Amino acid sequence: MITTAPDTTRVAALTTGLDRLRRSLHTADDGVPRHLDEPSWEPGFVAEFPQAGVDSLRMAEFDYTTAELHGRAGLCDDLAMAGPVALLTARGAQALRTICRELKPWAVHNDQVVSHRLRNVEAVSPFVRAMVRDPAFLRNASRLVGVPLIPHPLRNAGVQINYYDPPADGAAPAAVKWHLDGMNHVFTMTLSDHAEHTGGGYVYYRGHPRDFDIHREKTTAMGSSHPKVHTAPLQHVGDTVFTRGSRVYHAVTPVSRGDRITLAVSLFCPLLGAQDENRFWHSAPDDGLLRTLGNWRRLRRAVRRPATYCRREGIPIIPLGHPAGPGIAPPK
Repeated sequence: MITTAPDTTRVAALTTGLDRLRRSLHTADDGVPRHLDEPSWEPGFVAEFPQAGVDSLRMAEFDYTTAELHGRAGLCDDLAMAGPVALLTARGAQALRTICRELKPWAVHNDQVVSHRLRNVEAVSPFVRAMVRDPAFLRNASRLVGVPLIPHPLRNAGVQINYYDPPADGAAPAAVKWHLDGMNHVFTMTLSDHAEHTGGGYVYYRGHPRDFDIHREKTTAMGSSHPKVHTAPLQHVGDTVFTRGSRVYHAVTPVSRGDRITLAVSLFCPLLGAQDENRFWHSAPDDGLLRTLGNWRRLRRAVRRPATYCRREGIPIIPLGHPAGPGIAPPK
């Protein structure tokens, strides 16, 4: 199943409430150049799919009831976790690793969740923008989850790079705090081999968030030694785990040696758009109030008219029932 030997390092809980409002009172600063020298995306970078031996966990295994699941008639969206899986070939993953390493100088420090990260990567990297719009990439991600997926309309949070390094001043290494994402469908790809760093375990709570909240103090104190806390087996460059980010509590333990880089790709199911769990105050602390308002208008358009939104954004539309896999039905 989706677990490895436990990492007993503890991680903290996410701050909430008025702290989010305080963090939202800023203007988002884009200091990243838009014309970086990077390799071009190639369709051949998409890995063959389906792949054998992919472990998965359903929502019921996290104590969710049928009434709590997303979906509609004929389309149940109940996958909680899956992986590791390769969405890219080894050559594609190495090209992406090089790009993400070169973008590190523009990552921003923010201790809300991840201490060092770069958001809105799709706007910065033509490679990444082409990747998340590649029909084969979207088809494979959709096959894995079981529902049609497209790039998320909330661009700032759609694709982000997370960087983890020990503090240069010898202070205690930072951790990614226990949290739920705003996104329903999150693919976390490691771009570092596990041997390149100590710590940095992707840990998750195998239980209902309600149970986690009740026992938050004990779970946070015990960390990976808690019987319901497990570590996802991200071992090699390109290893990817799908997580129901909005429904599964997760965190990352501190990195005490080396460096760890991950790419988080959040996708969107337009057929279930009204069930998207993003909340305004989840993204506002990172993006600022004004930008969050603009992003929110884009999300509403995608929910109301998904096919029109896809055509405008150049996102491939695969008809439902197409032998290539699930997708969005074209407008009638």
